[in-house]
Amino acid sequence: MMKWNRCTWQWVYLSSLVSVAQAAFQHPLHSISYESPAHADWPSLAQWQSFNESLDGRIKALRPWAAVCYRSDPSFDDAECSEVLSGYRNDYARTRVPSALLWANWESCGYGNGCALKYPDAQAVDNSVCHQGTIPPYSFTISNAQDASDAVKLAIAKHVKLTVRNTGHDFLGRSAAPLTLQVNTHEMQHLEYVPRFVPEGSNNSPVPAITMGGGAQLSRVYKLAEEKNVSVVLGTCPTVGAGGFLQAGGLGPLTPAFGPGARHVLEFELVTADGKIRKINKAQDPDLFWAVRGGGAGSWGILTSITIQAYPAMKISVSKLTVEPIAGQNKTQLVIAFIALVGRYQGEWINNGIFSMFSPGENQYSLLLSWPSHTAPLSILFPFFEELRSLSENFKVTSNRTAEAMFNSVSEAEFKLLGPEADRISPYGASMQMSSRLIPQSSLSSPDSAMQAAEAIWAGVQRINAVLSKHPEGTFNKLASPLIFGSLPGGSTRSTVDETGTNPALYQAAWHVMFGSPWTVGISRETSDALASAIQSATGPLTAMGITGSYQAEGSPSELNWQESFFGYKYSSLLAIKEKYDPDNFFNSYKGVGWTANLPTYQCYDKNAV
Repeated sequence: MMKWNRCTWQWVYLSSLVSVAQAAFQHPLHSISYESPAHADWPSLAQWQSFNESLDGRIKALRPWAAVCYRSDPSFDDAECSEVLSGYRNDYARTRVPSALLWANWESCGYGNGCALKYPDAQAVDNSVCHQGTIPPYSFTISNAQDASDAVKLAIAKHVKLTVRNTGHDFLGRSAAPLTLQVNTHEMQHLEYVPRFVPEGSNNSPVPAITMGGGAQLSRVYKLAEEKNVSVVLGTCPTVGAGGFLQAGGLGPLTPAFGPGARHVLEFELVTADGKIRKINKAQDPDLFWAVRGGGAGSWGILTSITIQAYPAMKISVSKLTVEPIAGQNKTQLVIAFIALVGRYQGEWINNGIFSMFSPGENQYSLLLSWPSHTAPLSILFPFFEELRSLSENFKVTSNRTAEAMFNSVSEAEFKLLGPEADRISPYGASMQMSSRLIPQSSLSSPDSAMQAAEAIWAGVQRINAVLSKHPEGTFNKLASPLIFGSLPGGSTRSTVDETGTNPALYQAAWHVMFGSPWTVGISRETSDALASAIQSATGPLTAMGITGSYQAEGSPSELNWQESFFGYKYSSLLAIKEKYDPDNFFNSYKGVGWTANLPTYQCYDKNAV
């Protein structure tokens, strides 16, 4: 039988934090009421079996991935557990499993109500219970748009909420939810290079393009681009799903030179809340096309196909530096000074197409720059190098790998450098929460303003370190460091701000600053709450400066004024489009366009016995 334990679902808890500012975004959407297993109208087991038969046996009951490693669980199995343990920290393994997400806290329904294993040394678990957490009870693996349409029609008829999952890369926890039907898009891996693509209904001239299934991951798209000797404007993390990435806007190594990835989408195949299969582009449903390109994942429907423009292959220049503070000096003062130093050059770099990945810690500063070689000469870095050399009494360059045209293509740079760097800083299998701010170029335009921004960044980090400095059980970072990406639109691409529904704050920014710190099994509720609160409040010093924009794909689930932070002045336009295509707010995505905080209080549940 199935036993239901009442516990607070983290989304419901977070919904109570919505600020009064939300009143400024009132809208006519009225959300439908979703059923749950506690309601009489929830489909019976016999009905689920009937649905499964009608859908060729592709509805499966889900248990958390690690359940087979809990000896108290009926599903415990030594052989299956060995497979889980071997892949527990591997992002490719996690993305393939419908009942797993990239970070374990998003599988959990609040503190202690998940099924996590210890990171980094995952082992079978004794004397503990595997809770179902936020993992949906059922999953429907779709293979085409008709399947997605069938899922939508079934869910609408039965008032069952859908959860759309591709890879589980999601810092807002939207890839899982209790008491929902998961639509698993990950099996739609079709890829095709189209030398002469014309969007449906359009009379545009044909252009080279890549069409991909809704489950495609960036690594496979980059691989095809390499085979066809073309470039694509995508991201750095190889296992991210292209659909969610592009719906958020899409920041990556070519964004400073070419704008966000969403700008380069030519066409989507999308199943909307009426179950209709739509090919949307600039000629067909252009308003919806504008919204889906950057207007947020999960709000518009189920993406089943994406076509993006391809460009000629281009060589990539790179500079990778490691710098350390000179011993015997004040490390805090030096790291702030170094952040400010890099910040003063960041505007020029980004406006010349240079992507950056910057991780400054108290004991070491890592700076990676890459750019299409044709957008800027290597000499653009010389002033920075000269100034850094003049500060040799404060900083020591311990490594410098700089070369013009280091890689023959974007794909080669992704596979040999950028992707591995992104994976290196991602603790897959641990628990992880983020908060972020988009720092405008104007806030780095002078030595004084750059220093002020650097001080605010480091003040935010110190809020996290106040928790970590006590070395509590369940944490494994001694000190936190900010992660600072220069993956924003630069130069002339900033004028394309209104081409898509992407957050306008991205177009004014020079830096995307992220705060976070991982944790794992063994952390106390008190420390867990304190760490989550510190991560959320780390943006406070920047917010106090009037810097409030955030990138939704890597933002905070506790962001209060989320409409303004994630969508800016475009929110009202996005909301009007949402009302047109989804008036009942069937795709009620957490802190997405039209999200309502007054959803029924879902219960978490445990399936501890069969």
